[in-house]
Amino acid sequence: MPTFTLSSRQVVYSALEDGMISSAEVDAVVVALEAANITDSRILANSLSDSVITEEEIAHVNLSKWQQQGITIEDRRAWHLRSWLPNLPPGAIRLEYDFRILDGIPTYEIDLELGQWQPERQQLTFEVNGLDGKNVKLVLDGLDNQNPNNVVANAVFSTQDNLTVPRVTIDMHYDVGVRLNSAHAIFIDKYEMNRIEALIIGVPQSTDFSATIGDVLLVDIDVPIQYRQGEHSADAMMLQSMRYVDGFWWPATVFMRDLPGVMQLKAQPQLVFDIREMSSFQGMMSLDYSSNTDDMDLYLEASGRAIDSKGDILMLAEDLPGRFVLEPTEDWGMRVESSGVGVKRVYIRQTDVPSAPGVTIDRIEIVGQDLKSATIHIYEGPLKYPIIVLDDITNGRIIVSAEATIEPGYYYPSLDGVVLDGRAVLLDAQFTGVIPTASSLGVNGIVTDLSLIGTLTGGAVETRHIMVIEPLTTMLASGVMILG
Repeated sequence: MPTFTLSSRQVVYSALEDGMISSAEVDAVVVALEAANITDSRILANSLSDSVITEEEIAHVNLSKWQQQGITIEDRRAWHLRSWLPNLPPGAIRLEYDFRILDGIPTYEIDLELGQWQPERQQLTFEVNGLDGKNVKLVLDGLDNQNPNNVVANAVFSTQDNLTVPRVTIDMHYDVGVRLNSAHAIFIDKYEMNRIEALIIGVPQSTDFSATIGDVLLVDIDVPIQYRQGEHSADAMMLQSMRYVDGFWWPATVFMRDLPGVMQLKAQPQLVFDIREMSSFQGMMSLDYSSNTDDMDLYLEASGRAIDSKGDILMLAEDLPGRFVLEPTEDWGMRVESSGVGVKRVYIRQTDVPSAPGVTIDRIEIVGQDLKSATIHIYEGPLKYPIIVLDDITNGRIIVSAEATIEPGYYYPSLDGVVLDGRAVLLDAQFTGVIPTASSLGVNGIVTDLSLIGTLTGGAVETRHIMVIEPLTTMLASGVMILG
């Protein structure tokens, strides 16, 4: 116990009556602690502003000296449970909570079993606040309050907070006896300053569900056949992760419609880099999707700061086939591949992407229709102008558009402070084998049928597109935009 005077002891004890030190109490507590010769007094007072002292808050404190001065820190957990459950079931009643550390990751598990339960109302709410700095709320709507049902649920939550963007993982199995109208969950981590929300419309009676949300999005869904509606599971799902950085909340949001009965979705950034190679697709977000249906719609939007990635990304896909892959290749390109007749429509946009020193891609957009496969490479041509090559094309239509900001002063000091609106004039040549079969031209973009011959031959012939930025016309177009 520190050696306090009577007055300083009263100041400290009064501030700690509610278990924390508010901003209005900090200065007085610091004065009292310094009077008792406590080192790092302000660090101690500030760390108790939320009633919990974390390792990061006292990382540079000499704990041995604190112990000699009468201050000992112990990691303890205390929690309070208050529940209200009208119409208790006549059968089994079991509610278990467990906390453990698995491979250094805090893990929480909740088990629920209610035998032959007939709820009084159609809505059930679970709310847990302040559990190790985390708040959790789950609302289930559409319970059967006319007939008794067996209800079982197991949920395991874990937070990997030693990453730049913390990852929250949820593994859940449940059977609530009936199909629910909706399920709404909110998870808030006050220490890591992130918020995760999930909303499911048309919840199957029983599901095995797993998701990891953070700088990656991993979703696995498996609904028993007898609880599906046709080949589908839920009507719609929304997942959102929000991260507080530099005074603002930065969101990453996913919407899915007509969810399949079995689904695996992986959206994660590419982590292999090489400064000697073209950087156009390095670090891009890859997508790997497989399911038992061909008609799920997907909306994915993420700000770069939400997932610790360069630039912001938006992707919309209509009628995703049972298998769809968007990923980098081993030779620094990008590959799109899908099963069946391909993805009906897809739109991809990236904004504010640093491309090279002095060059920022303000916007790049790709719109595809009936895309089955394509491989894209970007090579460096004369005068550093890129050459874009599209291979392995058998079907579909595509629109490509881009805008860039160029700062020539990076390379030519005499032009320091000059900012150019880069305009790219593209020449597109289509080849089948070594034979040119079509060509087109566009300013800041191109619209082209990827393979007319491939369509006529049922995909038996693959074509190649070579798109070159023509330097002289490009500089003229950029100059016109500047003067205009």
